[in-house]
Amino acid sequence: MLRLQWVAGWASPWKRREDPRLLLRRSWGKEVVRERFTFQLARYHERKVGLCPTVDEGTWHDLAMDQVFAKVDRTLGFPGRQVLYHQLRTYEEDDAVLAERDRQRRVLRTDASLREDVQLSLAGLDGDDAAWLTPLLMDDLPPKPRWAWVLHVCGLAPLACLLGMAAWPILLIPGVLLACLNLLINETYGRKLSPHFAGLSQIYKLQKVAGRVANLSGADRLPQVATLRQSVWVRTQLQRRLFWLAVDRERLNELILSLISYINLFFLVDIQTYFASLNLLRRHQAEWVAMLEAVGTLDAALSVASFADGLSQSCTPTRAKGRRLEAQGLYHPLLPAPVGNPIHCEGRSVLITGSNMAGKTTFIRTVGINVILARTLNLCLAERATIPAAQVRSSIRREDRLAQGDSYYLAELERVREMLQDAEGGNLWLFLIDEIFRGTNTLERVSAATAVLHHLGRAHLTMVTTHDLELQDLLSDTFDMFHFSEQIVDGKYGFNYRIQAGPTTGRNAIRLLELRGYPETITREARQLADRVVARNLA
Repeated sequence: MLRLQWVAGWASPWKRREDPRLLLRRSWGKEVVRERFTFQLARYHERKVGLCPTVDEGTWHDLAMDQVFAKVDRTLGFPGRQVLYHQLRTYEEDDAVLAERDRQRRVLRTDASLREDVQLSLAGLDGDDAAWLTPLLMDDLPPKPRWAWVLHVCGLAPLACLLGMAAWPILLIPGVLLACLNLLINETYGRKLSPHFAGLSQIYKLQKVAGRVANLSGADRLPQVATLRQSVWVRTQLQRRLFWLAVDRERLNELILSLISYINLFFLVDIQTYFASLNLLRRHQAEWVAMLEAVGTLDAALSVASFADGLSQSCTPTRAKGRRLEAQGLYHPLLPAPVGNPIHCEGRSVLITGSNMAGKTTFIRTVGINVILARTLNLCLAERATIPAAQVRSSIRREDRLAQGDSYYLAELERVREMLQDAEGGNLWLFLIDEIFRGTNTLERVSAATAVLHHLGRAHLTMVTTHDLELQDLLSDTFDMFHFSEQIVDGKYGFNYRIQAGPTTGRNAIRLLELRGYPETITREARQLADRVVARNLA
């Protein structure tokens, strides 16, 4: 597992301190294996939904975008991971924003010294507790109750009793009672505020990271640095008030951790620190959000730059006008040995035929993933690419929803119906459909598929895979034909995963039965029936 282990190494004088820059250089461009994919990643995205169109859940699942995100993610801290997740799920409609992401990526890829300075400055927000920064800074903070002064009194009273016991031992009794009361307050009211305590402890770390980045020299090409330099006063004011919550309790030994826990339980220190910081946080919430986003977007830019640097081939796509999609050497990011394929379509949709396992479904997934990468990160896995300003909706992984009582076919009908609704809007869509209506009989499948695909394919870019060769003739006025095929050489069959223009002409399915040892009587009868059906159709 690739980690910045030098951060922990600095904390211990007994460990050999390896030059952190050497570790950064060795890890640059290499995939980082995370321990787990946590739900906290979506917290930032959930608070930004509605501002821009997003990749819907079905398409995200169909295209395995969680795995794509994990492939791209090389961030140093949790805020960076959250921002990167949001970027990958959000179609960016402003070309200037996409161009700026590409510019920053180029700066970080070419200037190794600046890149390493930024990486060293960003270290420190990698713990899971950093996920609480987003709800703390972006949600409405709970108001300070009018009776907050009572909690201050309850917190100080046991301490006063403890100090006064030297002169008046009788104070032990009210001291114990007040300590029990504070324990009850912590277990009730304190639990409601505890998520904010974790966020406040991370704010202290955030301001330290922001300060390091703001003090970088020669970083004027990164706009996030200018944002962080404007927040010096806010950081300084809050830093003094958060000292208690800023203690990194995960790194403390058990004895000290227990001591801090008891002090907090009996003297309400966390609650009092929270109240002392609340007004300052509320007055300057916008500045703290800007600080969080500046750190997160800078970390996300580093991550994408590292991902791009580790690719065998990548490019900055050109934005197309209308229904034009063109690429050379387009490949899938999750395959260990991907095959690059070309695609060119303009003003027409695409029908893909071919055998199972030949690459049809993988290809339309490849197109969908690359369109999303182009629309979100301004990056394509190809030699060159021209991508339309389209949103992606797919119908690929269709499963029986038995708990809801929906069959395979009904689940697909619902998904395609959503596509038809989208098609009536003003946005351009890329629809990806794998084996359309395969859950019903051939006659009705071909008839319904023809009607639906004509409707979708005339105004939007639609890519559909099918085994129904009848669709090639029925859709020839709207769709361009492509196919994948298998090769049979010396009694062995395999696939080259290369897309080919034009309709499929191969009839190898029965030949594969022979190669797999099916009885000759069966394969002979199958050939005779196939020839009879073809002759009847031609007549």
